[in-house]
Amino acid sequence: MYSVLKRIPLVIVYLLILTTLGYPTEELESAKKKQVKVGIIYMGGKSFTQTVEGFKAGMKDLGYVDGKNILYETINTSGSKEKIANAVKEVIEKKVNVIYAITTPVTKEVQRLTEDKPIPVVFSVVADPVGSKFVKSIKEPGGNMTGVTNLAIELTEKRLEMLKRIVPGLKKVMWIYDPNVDVSVKAAEHARNVCKDMGISYVEKRAGTQDELTKVISGIKRSEADGILHIVNALLVANNKLLIKKALDEKIPYIATDAEIVEEGALANYGPNFYAIGRQSARLVHKVLMGAKPGTIPVEVPDKYDFIINLKTAKSIGIKIPDNALMMATKVIK
Repeated sequence: MYSVLKRIPLVIVYLLILTTLGYPTEELESAKKKQVKVGIIYMGGKSFTQTVEGFKAGMKDLGYVDGKNILYETINTSGSKEKIANAVKEVIEKKVNVIYAITTPVTKEVQRLTEDKPIPVVFSVVADPVGSKFVKSIKEPGGNMTGVTNLAIELTEKRLEMLKRIVPGLKKVMWIYDPNVDVSVKAAEHARNVCKDMGISYVEKRAGTQDELTKVISGIKRSEADGILHIVNALLVANNKLLIKKALDEKIPYIATDAEIVEEGALANYGPNFYAIGRQSARLVHKVLMGAKPGTIPVEVPDKYDFIINLKTAKSIGIKIPDNALMMATKVIK
C-alpha cells in the first residue's frame, strides 16, 4: 500500500483530502483561476498588526498570492473606535468576498452593517462570541459568522495568578475597562470576582474613547496599586504604548495579554499568540472561500499560548523575578 501511495503525486493526494473534507475539486480549480477579495479591518497597534501579518502568511501558505488570486482591502482605524463604522462601509463598497474582523468592537460594527447583506464574516481576538451575540454557540455558530475566540475573560484568573508569581507581595491590582463595550464590562466583573476569590484588592478605571484613555493613563500613580492587570479592552490594546510608558515611569509591574506588548516594554504576558491567531483564522477564511457557510464552521480557540517575561523591564522597575516564574516562561527577554 505504501509503495502505491508513493507513486501518487502529492497534488492529487491534496485534492483527494480536500474533496473528502467537502471541497469539490471543481470549486478548487475555479478558486485557483479567479481572484477573490478579502476585507480586513483592525484597530491598529502592534498586537493587531501581528494578527493581520499572521493571517496573510497563513493565506499565502494556503496558495493565495497577493495581487494574483487574492486582493486585500485592509483598513487600520489607528486605535479609534469612532472610525470603525466608516471602515466597514468602505470595505463593503469594495464588494469583498469575505470580511476578516479583528476584535469585538470591529466585529460588532461589521455585524450591524452587514445584517441585510450576504457577506460572510470571520472574526478573531473576540473574547465572548456567544455573549456578544455574534454566534448562537461555539460548535454551531449559525448565521453568517465564525472565527477564533481569544478566551480573554476565561484567562483572567491565570493571568492574575502569573502576576502574583512574579510579584509575590501583590496585594492590590489595577485595570482599565471600556464601559461602552459589553464584553469589557463583563471582563471587569469577572476580574472583581477573581480578585475576591484570591484575596486581592483592586482599583478599576474606565475609559471609552482615546481621549478618555489618555487622560486615565496619565493620572496613574504608583501608590494606587502593586500591579496592572490587562483585561478585555481592544481600545487599550490598540493604544498600549501609553500604558507601557506610564507603567515604566511609575515602576508598576504590568502583565498584558499578548507577546507584542511585552516586547514593547510590559513586564510579562499570559495569553494567546496573536500572530498564530491570524494564521489560524486563515484556515477558516479558506473554508469560506471554498464554499462552506460560516454558520456551519465551529468557532475555534487559540492553538498557541505565550507566557513571556521581560527582564529588561524587571530591572528598569526594580524587581527580581522569582526562579519558579522564570522556569514557567515560554520566552524570556533579556
